[in-house]
Amino acid sequence: MTSASNPCARADEDLNDLIAERYERAATILTSNLDFTEWDQAFPGNRLLASATVDRLRHNAYCLTLDGASYRAPRQGPNRAKSALASTPKNIDS
Repeated sequence: MTSASNPCARADEDLNDLIAERYERAATILTSNLDFTEWDQAFPGNRLLASATVDRLRHNAYCLTLDGASYRAPRQGPNRAKSALASTPKNIDS
């Protein structure tokens, strides 16, 4: 399947191209919920491309691993009321 017929493959190539262009030329900050060993899942159609992208990202990189409770996790409490926007039902058909 060509990248023209597979938008995910095109996105994989675009990310790799961006990382390659910035490689050893500019600082790049990237966040991910995937470990480096799981990046082949992010590029399911091209594991070789995933490997090349991760190699460029890891070379001379500072890797920070944050471990702990998520700040985005819902907080429970009696005084937490939802805003009007948050309590409005979403219409996924439009």
